[in-house]
Amino acid sequence: MNKTLGSALIVAGTTIGAGMLALPLATAKLGFGLSTALLIVFALLAVKAAWMMVDHCIALDGPASLDALGRSAFGPLGRLVVAISMGFLYYSLMAAYVSGSASLLAASTGISQGAAALLASLAVAALVTLSVRVVDISNRLLFSLKMVALTLVVAGLLPGISLHNLQGDSALPLASLPIIYTAFGYHGSIPTLVNYLEKDRKALRQAIAGGTLLPLALYLIWQLVVLGSLDQQALVQTDGALEKLVSALTGGQGGWLSQCIHLFADLALATSFLGVAVGMFDFLAALFNRRFTLAGRGQTALLTFIPPLAIALYFPGAFISALGFAALALAMVALVLPALLSHQQKRHLEGALMLGVALLVTVAQLAG
Repeated sequence: MNKTLGSALIVAGTTIGAGMLALPLATAKLGFGLSTALLIVFALLAVKAAWMMVDHCIALDGPASLDALGRSAFGPLGRLVVAISMGFLYYSLMAAYVSGSASLLAASTGISQGAAALLASLAVAALVTLSVRVVDISNRLLFSLKMVALTLVVAGLLPGISLHNLQGDSALPLASLPIIYTAFGYHGSIPTLVNYLEKDRKALRQAIAGGTLLPLALYLIWQLVVLGSLDQQALVQTDGALEKLVSALTGGQGGWLSQCIHLFADLALATSFLGVAVGMFDFLAALFNRRFTLAGRGQTALLTFIPPLAIALYFPGAFISALGFAALALAMVALVLPALLSHQQKRHLEGALMLGVALLVTVAQLAG
């Protein structure tokens, strides 16, 4: 199988997930035009930051890891700084994914939210513990099904969109920036892909570009049909809950469209959960020097999945808030880290750009 294509789909699968589902909830007041402009800008920034990380990963001696990048950028304190940032980022994202998956699974099956959270975590943990190859194959299947479901959802919603609903109310975009930024937050998986593609710079750049631009196109289509189908009041009344968004889109009725929307939401969370989990798994394995044995990978799996599962169980409605806080750690990993490495290489303009965006996202999250 083509590993470059598989890597692109891991990037896309990680991207087209909880962030996509959260975008209409976060950008309802902006309208379609302004949210489109922001999505394009952040997509290009995501590609640039990822390419910078790839260059730094390739320059490392031995296998690429965020741990090694941290040591290179921050010196002796690098491991601690990156470990804290990555732990905060991954656990925030995974808590959001467990919470969102549990909410949708519980709504569709009738089981308790706690049981749904445990079931979703066990399923993803089993795949990630086996190998990256298993994640790649599983992700391809889920991604293909997700695209079919999305096509049917768009076809069902498109005839009912209203141009009036696409207009914003001139609201400042500050509060929505962390969610838009996190919607392109696949950067924690970059070292895993660098090792998977054996430091092939051309293949990595192609995978990252394709894996980012495909979600961008789908985001714009998703924004068009969701924002066009619901007025701002209906979106605000969802309170950031995925099951309420799904219910609003279907008018609370059943039928094929409702089933397709539920299926798309489930698959979007599943692929995103897989992509983030494999990055977290590899990061923790490198950080704690866990061996590639059944016992070693089992220990890493417990470190990877127990904390976000506990967060989701104690704070079941933390979907949107967890994504927002993930933006703070993502800014450190995907912007500040490559910026400091670029500064060491005297690429000051690139470094300044990344630091400026990191500051903007941080201020937006803290102000919100």
